[in-house]
This record gives sequence, structure tokens and C-alpha cells, in this order.
Amino acid sequence: MPDHADSRPAEPEGSPHRAPVVVYDTEVRAGGRWQAAAPLSVHLDRGEPCEVVELGWRSESGAEAEIAFHGGMTAFRGHRRTADGARQEYRGVERARWSGPEQMSGFHPRTFATEEEAYGDRTVTGRLRMVLDDGAGPVERITWRDHRDTFASVAVRSGPAPARTVPAQVQEVRASDEHRAAGEVAGKLLAEWGKWLAFEPTATLDFVLPEPAAVTAYQLTAANDYRDRDPQDWRLRGSVDGRTWFTVDSRQGQAFPERHQNREYSVANSAAYPLYRLDISRNWGMQPETQLQRVRLLTADEPELGTPVPVSRVSASGENRDAGEVAANLLHSTAGKWLAFTGSARLEFVLPEPTAVTAYSLTSADDHCSRDPKDWVMQGSHDGSTWTTLDRRSGEAFPERFLVREFAMAEAAPYSRYRLLITANAEGVGEIQLNRVQLLARKDGWYPALGGFSGVLRRSYGPVAGYRGTPVAERIPGPDSADGATAAADGRRGESAAEARRFVRVSVEMYTNP
Repeated sequence: MPDHADSRPAEPEGSPHRAPVVVYDTEVRAGGRWQAAAPLSVHLDRGEPCEVVELGWRSESGAEAEIAFHGGMTAFRGHRRTADGARQEYRGVERARWSGPEQMSGFHPRTFATEEEAYGDRTVTGRLRMVLDDGAGPVERITWRDHRDTFASVAVRSGPAPARTVPAQVQEVRASDEHRAAGEVAGKLLAEWGKWLAFEPTATLDFVLPEPAAVTAYQLTAANDYRDRDPQDWRLRGSVDGRTWFTVDSRQGQAFPERHQNREYSVANSAAYPLYRLDISRNWGMQPETQLQRVRLLTADEPELGTPVPVSRVSASGENRDAGEVAANLLHSTAGKWLAFTGSARLEFVLPEPTAVTAYSLTSADDHCSRDPKDWVMQGSHDGSTWTTLDRRSGEAFPERFLVREFAMAEAAPYSRYRLLITANAEGVGEIQLNRVQLLARKDGWYPALGGFSGVLRRSYGPVAGYRGTPVAERIPGPDSADGATAAADGRRGESAAEARRFVRVSVEMYTNP
């Protein structure tokens, strides 16, 4: 039967509908005269015309910029912050544009296969090529809005993820239903052979661990027969008490074309839970039976972004004490929450000793998505008086309740205090809330270098969808091929193909399937 994924065919290479690469001559000003700055090059190609209206990014060095384009992307104006925090006015005028980095012979860009969870039961796939180079080094976070009011915010890492996962020990598996007469029970999910079968179109599998573990990946193996029984949509959740379940991963439109096929899914999760639940909300053929051969939970010697940092005390600029919705709840994985009756708020975390926090996680509360944080700043301090900005986010979203999202910081230094300044919530209402905040740190000082990206995407002010990508290989035509000859003849306007190839090699390249 046909796949339920909404796959958008990519435009052929060289199509007139492909978005161009635009190169700008730029200037900066910080209270004085305008001075020339490094050229800026921008390219967003989703296989269709795409005129960028607003663009923001953060480099791995800590430099940031936010700009707005004039019509046709012929010029821009905005602000940027240098790596040391200096704020500058920023403007640029188009110098050249050409038909895209796919024409640069001899270059092998990185390619990402992506998934966008859209409108309940569909997964949208497609392709996006991105170049973003401002001379400040590789980009680790990008936010944009185009002329069709599509908004996206993604975190990008530049290298391959190290394979350091091992199976998590599972003590028991409980299923909402199983076929006991044929021995197709939940316990078979932990064995090498056999399978689990439930006589229901949706199903729940609970995994009980002998001790809490941070699951950073998991594997599902299709059973021996009837592809229509394979899971297609599901969520992986974690819990400390079996009552409140936190979403750590969500998948839609998945497929297992072959029998006994094993697929592995990475999870951005640093919280250790003693209970995990696989909530299967739809099978492939919408049949009255659901089945799997095997489920394996995987954990790492240390989660990608770090392990939770002990916090001695947390305080807030406001809290709902009458209902017990206080800042102290932010330190526990329970159904409780923190609520402030203000449109902006401050949370301060005091540590028992200075620690270099490399990332943090925020968990949405139980109700009213309008109260979710949207814009915020994470800061560090030695004395509680002087604060250094470590991370800045805008336009973020939490598509569901009790959703755990993790955010990496470009740089880290030991601070004894951390402060989360929430400057805006999702819909401008008079309350802000969170279920939990965790500060994370790498014990060995290793910083992650994932080959993929993750984030959110929203089309025309519709619902926010999860958005992720994993790297795959792609080849660009060489100079001796027909396409390569065209590339060599075209290049940048007024520049040689060799210069164009040199430029693209230092650009941030990303393909996706949005």
C-alpha cells in the first residue's frame, strides 16, 4: 500500500525555480562611522521559490545576528553581536547572486534527510539547501521566516555523532494487550526471536528498568509478517512515578518495508527515568492488530549534551504560591509546575560549586500552551551581580504538553549562578509557566558534534511541528561532467568557478527534507 508520508519531489538541479545564493557586501557600526565587514552569503533552497524575509543565526564562536531583508533580498538591515558581546548595527547590499552551490564542481556538500511532523498524522518530507557564511565560523543555530510565512528554528552541529550507546537493562515489559494463546507476548520484545502482537490498532508498551537510565536512542524491529500491523506513529515517554509521562521523542509516518527490519532512532534526552513508555497511536494499515519483533532501549556512558547539574536553590521573580506552583517544583520530574502571573519572568539557579554548564532542558507544563516560554536568555554569574549571556533564543515553541526540549550552549565556563530571563511567552498572555528546568554539564569536557539537526517549523502561522534531520551522502557533479561544465561556466557573477568553489568550502551547507 502507499506510504502515508507527504514526500515533495525536489526540483531538478539547475531549475529556474531554485533559490539563488546571494552574496552581500556588509558594514557594521557601533556608535561611530560605518565600517566594512566580512561578506555575508545566504542561500535557502527548498526546491521552490523562497524569498527570506527575516534571518537570525548564532555561530559556534558565540557571535549572533538578526536581520530583515528588503524586497527581493537585494539588501538587509539589522544588528549583530560579536563573540565578546559587543552590539553593532549591521547592513548589507547585494554584490552577486548565482544559481546555487550544486553547480560548484569538485565540492561534496553534507546532505540531511529530514522529517517534519505535520497536521496530526502526516510526515512531510522534502529538501532544503542552506548556505550561511558571515565570516565568523560555523553556524550552530539558524532561525528564519520566508515570504510565505514559514518559520523555522533549528540547531545544527557540524560533525558525526560518536557511537557510544549500549543497551539499557530492562527488567520487565508490560503491554496494553498481547496474544497469550500464541505466546506472542510483551516479554518476547526482549528476546532474539518471536514477537509481540496486540489485538488493537493502538497500543502501549511500558518498560521497567532496574534503575533509572537516560535513554539516548532506541531500536524497533519489524515482525515476521503483515506489514499493515507495523507501528507508524508513536511517542517515547519517560516517567519517574508511572503517573506523569514526559515526551522525549515523537515519530510519525515511519515505515518498515522489509520483515525483520531494524530501525534506530536517536533521542535528545539527558534525564534518567526508571520507566519508559512506547505509545503507538497508529499502525501502518490502520488494522485491528499491532505487532513488533523487538524493542531495545539504548543509553550512553554520558548523554550527548551532559548530565544534570545539582542545584542548591532556585528562586523566581514571581510564583503562584496559593496553588503550590512555585519555583522549587522546577527541580523535580513530577506533575507539579512553576507559574508566574507576568508576561516575562526571571529564574535564578544557585549551584553548590561553580560548574561549566554546557546545555539545559526546558519541559512544558500540563496546560495552556499560550503560557509556554518563547523568547529567553540564559546567563551565568560568579557573584549574582554581573551576568554574562551564554545563550539567547527567540521564537521557540513546545508543540505538546510535558515535552522535554534540550538546548546546547556554544561556550561554557564555570559559574556558581545561572539565570533564565524569559522575555516573552507563546501568545503574549499574562502568565508564564514551566514544568521543569535542568542544567546539564559534560563531565569530561567533551562537546557534542552531531551530524544532524533538530528544531521546530511552522507554516503560515499554523501548528508548530517537530523538525529533525540526519546526514546522508550526496555527490556534486565534477568538472568533467555535463553539469560540472555548466557550473564552471556559470560560477558567481563576475567571479571564477575556482573562487566560487573556495567560497562554498568555507560555507555552512545543509540539505534537508522539510
